[in-house]
Amino acid sequence: MSDRGLGSWFSLLRQGLSVEREFGRHSLEALVSIAETIEQSVYERGSLTRTANGFTFCLNNPPLRLGAFSSLHLILDEIPIAPERVRLRSGPGRAWRELTDLSKEQPLDLGPGARIEFAVDGPLPKDAKDLGIRLEFQSIAIPPLVWFEFTDILRDEDAA
Repeated sequence: MSDRGLGSWFSLLRQGLSVEREFGRHSLEALVSIAETIEQSVYERGSLTRTANGFTFCLNNPPLRLGAFSSLHLILDEIPIAPERVRLRSGPGRAWRELTDLSKEQPLDLGPGARIEFAVDGPLPKDAKDLGIRLEFQSIAIPPLVWFEFTDILRDEDAA
């Protein structure tokens, strides 16, 4: 785990203990339940699929934040993926968009009910099964960085 990730975990632990101390264990359990519900509603569980060129996955109705994003970074098992390898589109049949095309002038707009498909090109280890993915959305507004993480089992394209 990177130092950055470790610092985030310690910060989260410290904040969790503070909530438990001030408001009780039931409040902390409720916050964990809310976080799990949000995670389950954002990432389309089971959509992580190996393709001939790499892998794909989907997000549904991302409540992480509605708005415009000037860039997006994808990190796979703590290794940043070059933006040239990542494409996205806001639903089947829509045109693919390269991550390198995102900017303040041409942001990624997320609205209510938005479904986003991601395609990542490049080799994956043959034995790759569980993949940890972190998406960092650079917002045009405040707060500037919104991130989301999930882990899922990589499925073969023909088994999906």
